[in-house]
Amino acid sequence: MKLLLIIALLLSAFQIGDLNAEELSFYEKETDNWWTVFGGANAETGRATCYGRANKKDGSFIQIHRSLVDGEVWAIVHDTEWEIQGPDRGSLRWNFFNGLKNGLIAGANFDYVLKDKNTILILQIEPKNFSQALWNARYFTLVMPGNVPNMSLSFESKGGSMLSTLTECVKQNETKYKNFKPSLEKVPDSVKEQL
Repeated sequence: MKLLLIIALLLSAFQIGDLNAEELSFYEKETDNWWTVFGGANAETGRATCYGRANKKDGSFIQIHRSLVDGEVWAIVHDTEWEIQGPDRGSLRWNFFNGLKNGLIAGANFDYVLKDKNTILILQIEPKNFSQALWNARYFTLVMPGNVPNMSLSFESKGGSMLSTLTECVKQNETKYKNFKPSLEKVPDSVKEQL
């Protein structure tokens, strides 16, 4: 039940292109030619994260988030080539490579939640093993199920540059946003008077 609640909250929090959700941006730093680390908080949802983002020329992107509120790590992946049909959940394989021939460093299976035909959320990523693999990776590939195209993204040198900057963002902002909560609407006086 708790997992379903977390998924529902995250799905509502990550409305891509939601114009109603004003985000307070508190950090931005490029880590290489492909990756930038951002920090943002949304008073409406109570979400505050530091995240690394890489964009592809076709509009595809990945964001790897670390919550400043509860420490959870997750990813949002959008690929313009995807046309995912079917169940709202699935599994993929995330492989990390060092760029050398036969350079597989690590890989793991992850469950995802389908946001739309082009976007998935990968929730509850175990931070220690994930960061160890990402730190040494020159690139990674998301091996998608069925006939959905795989997605690969690179780092200019290694993932450690993005992770170091992500850690810097977390250290600078975690204390401030640790107890960040959604803003509650105040009851208008006209309503209070009639209650």
